[in-house]
Amino acid sequence: MLEEGSFRGRTADFVFMFMFGGAIMTAPYLPWVLFGFSLMLGNSVMVDLIGIAVGHVYYFLEDVFPEQPGGFRILRTPGILKAIFDAPPEDPNYQPLPEEDRPGGFNWGEGQQVGAAAAAADAAAAEQED
Repeated sequence: MLEEGSFRGRTADFVFMFMFGGAIMTAPYLPWVLFGFSLMLGNSVMVDLIGIAVGHVYYFLEDVFPEQPGGFRILRTPGILKAIFDAPPEDPNYQPLPEEDRPGGFNWGEGQQVGAAAAAADAAAAEQED
């Protein structure tokens, strides 16, 4: 599944797209395929071209430019989005409660084997018939 695991710091180059149940392509070519569909269907391709241009600029500013000598990250995530979506910081002083002091849960005990009650009822009914 694509949703399993973390994608932090990884690009989508490894993701494969399946179009029309058989045509396989890698994810970086998807915008060009959608551009081709728009062209074939006679739709305006200007939106697709703008999206491809913006995607290239974003990729350059986020992945290429910071790795260059003297490069730095131009794009920064707004603080409000970090506050909403980032995990809270770990508390170094956190001490979990001992297992026996934790609230909740239930002592389920030994329980019965599946079918044991039915077998006992059948045995009791058989004794009554005799």
